[in-house]
Amino acid sequence: MISKLTMAGSMFIFVLPLSMQAQNKDPEHPNIIFFLTEDLSPQFLQMYNPGQYGGKTPNVEKLYKEGGLLFSHAYSNASVSSAARTTLITGCYAPRFDGAFHRKFEALPLPEGLKMFPTYLREVGYFTANAKKKDYNVQENEGTWDIGDGKLGDWEKRKDKSQPFFFQRSNMLTHESKIQFSEHVYNTVKTKTDPDKTNIPPYLPNTKLMRYTFAKEYDNIAASDAEFGEMIKMLKKDGELDNTFIFYFGDNGGTLPGTKGYTNDIGYHVPLMVYVPKTWRDKINLKLPSRQEGKVTFMDLGPTALNLAGVKTPKEMDGVPFLGPDTKPGKDKAYCYGDRYDEFYSFNRCLYKGDFRYARNYQPFHPRSMYAEYRYQLLAFMQWRDMYKDGKLNERQSRFFMPQGPEELYNIKTDPNEMHNLVDDPKYKKVLLDMRKDLTEYLIEKADLGFYPETITYEEGFKNPDTWGTKNRKQIKAFIKLADMQLQPLDQNFDALKNLLNNNGHKDYVKTWWALNDIASFGKEAINLKPFVIMSLNNERSFNRSAALVALSSMGVKISSSQVYPILRDCKTDQETLLCLNDIVYMLETGSLEPFTLDFNQVPMHTNFAIDWRIDYINQIYWNGVRHFNGDK
Repeated sequence: MISKLTMAGSMFIFVLPLSMQAQNKDPEHPNIIFFLTEDLSPQFLQMYNPGQYGGKTPNVEKLYKEGGLLFSHAYSNASVSSAARTTLITGCYAPRFDGAFHRKFEALPLPEGLKMFPTYLREVGYFTANAKKKDYNVQENEGTWDIGDGKLGDWEKRKDKSQPFFFQRSNMLTHESKIQFSEHVYNTVKTKTDPDKTNIPPYLPNTKLMRYTFAKEYDNIAASDAEFGEMIKMLKKDGELDNTFIFYFGDNGGTLPGTKGYTNDIGYHVPLMVYVPKTWRDKINLKLPSRQEGKVTFMDLGPTALNLAGVKTPKEMDGVPFLGPDTKPGKDKAYCYGDRYDEFYSFNRCLYKGDFRYARNYQPFHPRSMYAEYRYQLLAFMQWRDMYKDGKLNERQSRFFMPQGPEELYNIKTDPNEMHNLVDDPKYKKVLLDMRKDLTEYLIEKADLGFYPETITYEEGFKNPDTWGTKNRKQIKAFIKLADMQLQPLDQNFDALKNLLNNNGHKDYVKTWWALNDIASFGKEAINLKPFVIMSLNNERSFNRSAALVALSSMGVKISSSQVYPILRDCKTDQETLLCLNDIVYMLETGSLEPFTLDFNQVPMHTNFAIDWRIDYINQIYWNGVRHFNGDK
């Protein structure tokens, strides 16, 4: 900016230093930055465990001490990238439009009338820039970004430096891929962090490899913090820090074994620090710095950014703002979800309420450990599985490899590592029933599409899944009631399940699918339903025929590969193929299906990488067995 001064008839021209050039100094429209660190849980940050353990983040901590809020209970709603980021960019409960499946087969339409939240900021004059990961499961509307595929510091590209900006940065240095090192690296490359000074949670084996993996992650956290520090320097240089809200948070939990992609607390729980700029500190009626105990989620972050900019939350969003005028710093509840992680289907929903986390696992016979290609590229993951097979783990460390069961209840205040499932403890029956009821009502209210196999929503509701789900809310309610037979004694619903399968000619394929899942959850206890399950082997839909095989396998029936090939041949969509392959891998890993080879030509519907991963794994089991960690050297 050039200023001209006239004195005694002479003109003097001087240039102001860059830090004094025109900046956004409109306190009614502050700058807003979202700085996302990939795959990060607060359990791995020293900032959340002062004086104890964790990755060091001196730049984040410095900003917090200057004027920040540290949230103890922030949740990404989904525990893996695309599902969590879809929630973040829409401000919505993603399963209401089928947006929680990681990753998409095709980008889904946004709910009618909804735009991605940066669009609303642009409409009131903000410059918006993203650097640079997006990873959404929905179609991006026009006008979301001025710069959609940029780099750190792109706010500097706005022509009018007094224009407020929204900037989003995704830092990849803590991503899961950064700890997918080889055995050669493990044996030859030292970490900066002393592995013996890491904290291994009790649900993992405390091995030399596990400690090295944690040390590597701590190093990555420090490297990520260094970039955060560089960003702060840029803001100071540009004279923008004093009017910029900065949100520092993980894009989902992770990234160590059993975290990212799994529906437990450490998969959903993310760090969140919000820096409140000087121009806004008299408007935020909270002590700075301070720790906040209210619950906030990714559904709330977009509405919060809008509220700080003076924009009302669109009615199509589910989240609520937690900072700015007329807000509270968090709620008492948070709802989370899981549907599919690459090739691994795992249908779970959960509710945080007060000190408790309640989880409902709708395919309770599944263990969390079912093979997922990207997860098992971690050597520590392989070692954990090997130790389970060799009988070297205790009960809690083994739980990851055992059936999840239909329900979980934990007091995460007194039991943050979720060591003690309170579902069967009579002292907590009232808490259990209350949270079960609360979660069920919410799923019905949101018309949660997770109760349909992914292929059905794709076939029938893809053009507008949100509206389609709303129209089918009564049907979803019926599916939930059917699924909840898993929570009741089998004899109470024996006739209902028998009648559903006995009427196998009906076209309500989803009810059949739920009946078969219920029967599988009872295992050998449901042996008297075997004749009716066998009838479902002739069902028109492949996903029901494969579910029938799973139910039979749970009763102890051995399955032949000759029963599998026709099921895969008759799949109507990629989504149906992947769901059937998930069942097949489950049966292979439980030993009820003999290993076999599968040619790509035998799977007509396979245009997705996740299907390729499943086929490769099936062949790997036949030819070589699963990959192993070869041991410390």
